[in-house]
Amino acid sequence: MSGLRHPVQIGSVRLREPLGEGGMALVFRGEDRFRPSVQCAVKLLRPEVHGDEALVRRFLREGEVLTRLSHPNLVEVYAFGRSGAWPYLVMELLPGGSVKACRGEAPARVVRRFVPVCEALGVAHAAGVVHRDLKPSNLLFAADGRLKVTDFGVCFWEGAEGHTRVTRSQMVVGTLGYMAPEQHGDPRRVDGRCDVYALGAILYEFATGQAYAQVQLPPASARPGFPPRLAGLVMRCLQPDPKRRTPDMATLGQELSHWLESAEAAGWGEEALPGFRAEDREAATVIQPRGAETPGERLGPYLDALGAGPVGARRAAAEGLCGTARSEDAAWLLTALGTAPDGTRFALAQALGAVGDGEALPALLKLLADPFAQREAATAAAAVALRTGRSSEALAALREPGLGSPWRWAPRAALGDVGWVEALRHAWPGLSAPMRTQALEAARHLPAPLREAVQAFTAGAR
Repeated sequence: MSGLRHPVQIGSVRLREPLGEGGMALVFRGEDRFRPSVQCAVKLLRPEVHGDEALVRRFLREGEVLTRLSHPNLVEVYAFGRSGAWPYLVMELLPGGSVKACRGEAPARVVRRFVPVCEALGVAHAAGVVHRDLKPSNLLFAADGRLKVTDFGVCFWEGAEGHTRVTRSQMVVGTLGYMAPEQHGDPRRVDGRCDVYALGAILYEFATGQAYAQVQLPPASARPGFPPRLAGLVMRCLQPDPKRRTPDMATLGQELSHWLESAEAAGWGEEALPGFRAEDREAATVIQPRGAETPGERLGPYLDALGAGPVGARRAAAEGLCGTARSEDAAWLLTALGTAPDGTRFALAQALGAVGDGEALPALLKLLADPFAQREAATAAAAVALRTGRSSEALAALREPGLGSPWRWAPRAALGDVGWVEALRHAWPGLSAPMRTQALEAARHLPAPLREAVQAFTAGAR
């Protein structure tokens, strides 16, 4: 499956040059022959996860959700479905970059950007759709400077037949640093207030320059001179108890609009707060590619953050490193791995799993003996092996007699380890309930024929 060629045309849309890639998807620029003036992006699910029906459903659900919603600040999806074996989304191209470049702007300017976002999310909430993973990388600029909400792949769609089953109660949905406290429980038992919390965390970070999850301080303590009334609005969004939080996006948007009209906004909010560089404050709305930026300049701050702070902040830094890394950063990541301290190797392994090539595989397999990074290395090695056609090499290193170590189960399953399936068949009657659950979670990664075999011998015995 890893050698499967992507389609060159989907309907009237021809795929052009690649725009980017992540751990789950590939993105290409598209040209529609019937609408030559409209630039679009084509998002394809990676072939190595085509066999995971839950992921495919989640991927395609983003298209279904967004074709039912309409607002100028929501990304527009033109089409979705499957082209042969490839699940795809055709959506509008957002060339302006993410809102991340606006970190440190004057508070009033930051608020003006987010008022329309409140309205867009209010439209989604009114339709029973809760985003659940709102973060800066999911807020992108269109060519005209409008900020748009994207990536509804893990949204909760209230009342949609069958869709609520895409998320299981045991899953954690969201991104650390922007997740509301209630999302650490059953992710299906949330409402629009979790998006209010996330937007409050983004407002805090962009106006103070510091992530709320890392400092846990009132805005004025994190950045002297912060407008007092705006601080109260932001902290109300960040209340741990949803009942004490700003109740909905309509209220938040109205409160922020009223603040923008106040004397405080005019007197306190139109200048960036002390401590930011002028070049950071004056970044253009539509960001152009920064070709001179080195991997160290982009990824280094995440490694620095991994070396300090509470566990939650370090995990958020790890996710940031993984989400920011590009395929051309693989060599830099490998070099960093060679000198990385214990507490950062797991994050570098995750990033190499997302973007690494065949040269990363030996280093990842070596980490299988590293107690600080072995779990992440096993998962990353499987991903790289599938992507580069070296599954047998990775499986030889990961395979153990019988079931072996539970942290190896999912990577072995992803690589199609028949021996693990047979070991599970023999061990199944004697496994405890928690171990059975863990084994079934790992079995979800098996290729379809082996997954069906596991379903057959475990049916009725759970």
